[in-house]
Amino acid sequence: MHILLLGKVPPIQGGVARETWLACQDIAAAGHSLDVLTNAQAMPIGFRQMFLPGDDVSLVSGQENMHLQNIDEVPPQSYIPWAPPYFSQLMSCCLDSVEKNRPDVIVGWYLEPYGMVASVIGRMIGVPVVLRHAGSDIGRMRNLGGLKGFYDWALSHAAQVITGRNQDAIEILGSAGVSETAIVRCRGRRLCDSFSQLHDEFDLRTILEHSVEWFSRYQLDPETLDALNEWNQSSLDCDGPVIGTYGKIAEVKGTYHLLDALEQLAERGDKFCYRGIWSATPNRLQHALGHLHRKPLLKGRVTILPPVAPWRIPAFIRSCNMVAFLENRFPIEFHGPQVPREVLACKRPLLLSREIFNKIYFKNQLVEDVNVMVIEDPQEVTAMADRISRLLNSPELLNCLGHHAGALSRILEAKALRSDPIVDVIEDMGGYERRTQAFG
Repeated sequence: MHILLLGKVPPIQGGVARETWLACQDIAAAGHSLDVLTNAQAMPIGFRQMFLPGDDVSLVSGQENMHLQNIDEVPPQSYIPWAPPYFSQLMSCCLDSVEKNRPDVIVGWYLEPYGMVASVIGRMIGVPVVLRHAGSDIGRMRNLGGLKGFYDWALSHAAQVITGRNQDAIEILGSAGVSETAIVRCRGRRLCDSFSQLHDEFDLRTILEHSVEWFSRYQLDPETLDALNEWNQSSLDCDGPVIGTYGKIAEVKGTYHLLDALEQLAERGDKFCYRGIWSATPNRLQHALGHLHRKPLLKGRVTILPPVAPWRIPAFIRSCNMVAFLENRFPIEFHGPQVPREVLACKRPLLLSREIFNKIYFKNQLVEDVNVMVIEDPQEVTAMADRISRLLNSPELLNCLGHHAGALSRILEAKALRSDPIVDVIEDMGGYERRTQAFG
């Protein structure tokens, strides 16, 4: 089969881009050809990963039957009022693609703009469309600025809509007009082997060298940029246990409260380093760095890194002695982050907010202070500092959490699908015999 897929892929940051990239690899590995259309290279700096030499090759390596096409960046203010014309650009790319090779199935992964373009082009040429949503597109964006009508039209006309097993998401799809027979409930794909098997080392010095130029693109004020580079350089000699975080930064991600807790630990004399991969728009990065730089006791202990390609994340996790995921008061109820699974797979102690502990699908297999450490409420800074201090000062607890994290991960990944369920969805539409138990 020939597949036309529109979606986020690296260097767009975030979990959806990572999952889309893996799914493309799985589709190609299953013997299908596919054209992947994206606007990844046209993204502004705050939504992109810093690619290192060789990362472009890693994105498409070994897949001769996959063609990746990025739209070009249109110069800002090319028309008034200005907004990037991603929809029109992707439509043009679709028309070129279908003229050269008519697809059997069109996939739109994340509604804006990919699913919407997929829906329109599918309707134009009479090809079935598969849509795959995330938490934010149907849980938040659908309710903003009059988008609901067009979103619901696209969802209700899709041949299949892929979702997880969260009942809230399924009810939203039903209210959008998606028939029960078009809703495909899927289990998740297992993690890449690189999470459970030692591969590359995390080359902190090289990444910091490249980050100087990368951060210069954010248009931070000169004082903040100089301070960031100075703090990063001074942290290279930090030799304490490393506390790590990675992903988007925000109040609801626990970013600011973790920095406050680390300041308390520094006041107490605890030995530690903090290493954060921060994904943020320029304004948000400026604000968070301002919060950090008002904590002089953390200088020499803190390293702030840009987002990196997803295949470099396992090495980052293993460079840490513990990793925190402190999402709390998150506005989308059925948001399902994958960070906890990734940390467990790398056999590192996981510090998890109570909110995520209660949401996570394998909650019943988590045992506090055995395979996870729970932070009741990241906004209770002193209590969080106490919990982290206990872990910093207990090698036995660190070893226990890491050992049992790996044991739990082996169970979780053994139950997950070997490839993304979208392969089965596509092949089912083409009359192929189902090869896995992706559905249900």
